[in-house]
Amino acid sequence: MDIRTILNSELNIIGRDIKKALVNELMNQKHIATGKLAATTKHKVNVSNSEAEVRITSKAKYWSAIDNGTRPHSPPFDRIMQWIDDKGISYANEAEKARIATAIIRRIEIEGTPTKGSFARTGATHRTDYINRAINPQKSKIKKRLQKAIGDNIKVQFTKTIKKANQDGWRIKV
Repeated sequence: MDIRTILNSELNIIGRDIKKALVNELMNQKHIATGKLAATTKHKVNVSNSEAEVRITSKAKYWSAIDNGTRPHSPPFDRIMQWIDDKGISYANEAEKARIATAIIRRIEIEGTPTKGSFARTGATHRTDYINRAINPQKSKIKKRLQKAIGDNIKVQFTKTIKKANQDGWRIKV
């Protein structure tokens, strides 16, 4: 197998592992509401003669707000009303739901996101930096996996070269 094929295979496994780690961290931080960010997080592998990359993408445009938090701002009332339902926050009637939405908007206008109250409400110990928290523990595993795959390929190629040289009349011992 050539090195590009090996890299493509290994990077696809790494991409799947990273996606899984990202989704797990989103769940740990209690960021799953609609599930769009988790569901649309995908990986794509590109391997050329000189480069190889795993690109992680999502159709959810708000990934950065989840990862970095936001500065104080005024979110749209209708989106907060929908978010209350998506998160499964209970309320007795529409008037109470509107009061909850108004209180959430006031906190976001003062604190940005995540709000201080979101830690107590969710029980999560972290509410930002989901990307680094997911990927940093994977780095050593990724490095070892690629070193092994590339090292094994070099060993196979070296062995083939020695065997061919010996067949051609060379006397090479390793």
